[in-house]
Amino acid sequence: MKPRPVSVLVISALLAIEGLAVLAYALAYAVQLGEAGVLGMGARIFMLVLIVAAGAWQLFVGYSFFRARAWTRAAALMWQVFQIILAIPYFQTGDALMAWLWLVPAALIIVLLFDPRTTAFLGDRPSAESSSAE
Repeated sequence: MKPRPVSVLVISALLAIEGLAVLAYALAYAVQLGEAGVLGMGARIFMLVLIVAAGAWQLFVGYSFFRARAWTRAAALMWQVFQIILAIPYFQTGDALMAWLWLVPAALIIVLLFDPRTTAFLGDRPSAESSSAE
């Protein structure tokens, strides 16, 4: 079994935290499900299912990334791009703290996804140890 670089541990932890944050939002959304709103009940329930699925998917991606599944880089990268896109309007509404809470982890994950140790761990390139042994 390959030793996990620190970058992989950080990415896995941040992906898990993001997944848990989405599930926490789903819980808050579920608590307010019965209140009056613009959407009908069917649409609200669909949205709740979608939010829960997104949170569960993010947790699964974090777990799979920890287990060195190479496909998870694309899933994690797309989530982070989506997160950056959603964070930008928070700067315009004056809620800079929320924007930074979305941007900093996303930027950190994106940078670490392309760290040579991370890509070697995922099997995309030879590790430094194996190339120096040749």
